[in-house]
Amino acid sequence: MEEIMAKLRYLPLGPTCGPAVPIKKSDLDKIAKKYGVDISLEEVKGKNLKVDGGVMREDTMDSTLEEITQTAVTVSSKDEGAFRNAVRALIKKYHAPRTTQAFWGSTDRGKWIVTELLDEDDGWM
Repeated sequence: MEEIMAKLRYLPLGPTCGPAVPIKKSDLDKIAKKYGVDISLEEVKGKNLKVDGGVMREDTMDSTLEEITQTAVTVSSKDEGAFRNAVRALIKKYHAPRTTQAFWGSTDRGKWIVTELLDEDDGWM
């Protein structure tokens, strides 16, 4: 079977638009082990990120997606059932990414499965 991969991109906008709780590598490792999938974490600090008095500001107009501050969680597996279960667990813990480019970089099958799972409960399991 072909590898299914989804990249879930969370922007640092708090629990309304970002993840419900902080994303920790140790939590991702537990989910990966439980479902037998690969999960990686990438923290991207934007090229135009400025922090002033605890307030984040970032001009993103002329930036590529990879140059914007974000937390990217990548899930991959050849087993569709395991992939689905892992993505469900991620949605349950962190909620759905809330931007239109949240799945950019996923395989077509991965994007389709994630979208289907999000539709089950509107991303708020």
